[in-house]
Amino acid sequence: MQKHAVFLNGAVGVGKSSLGRALAAALGGAFVDGDDHGAAGPWYASSFSTSRAIVRAGLLALDDRPVVVIAHPVRCSGWIFYHRRFAEAGVRTLFVGLSATHEEILAASRNRVFSPAEQARIEVMIEQGYGRQAFNDLLVDAGGRPFDDVVRHLVAEVAPLIAG
Repeated sequence: MQKHAVFLNGAVGVGKSSLGRALAAALGGAFVDGDDHGAAGPWYASSFSTSRAIVRAGLLALDDRPVVVIAHPVRCSGWIFYHRRFAEAGVRTLFVGLSATHEEILAASRNRVFSPAEQARIEVMIEQGYGRQAFNDLLVDAGGRPFDDVVRHLVAEVAPLIAG
């Protein structure tokens, strides 16, 4: 059976972790939160250490599951790294870009409060195109829709892609 690593990519606050947990549960898979694997140090060194830790956690999760959903913002260099590392282990990757506007992410109905620094980072990540990069296999608008609707949409789009 083919194993899959499904990355949920997007700006801070777009719902990568919450949606990732729900998607993993619906697919009978495991969930890895990239935030749990952050490394300290200079940007490049910490980014590389974090990426290696995410791959290790993802492969470990795949020992007893057919799919792992990984919530982590990804740039093109990260896409190359993850795609290659998982392919070396015989795992197919799927990158799902999640997008929402700054206003949708900050909406009170999402029940999340962001610091001024986080709000600024959200704006920068949206401007940089996180969640809308060309390398994503699937793009999903996660803003302004009820959470359960987005989960259903994700399951409907992702399940067939990892089934075949």
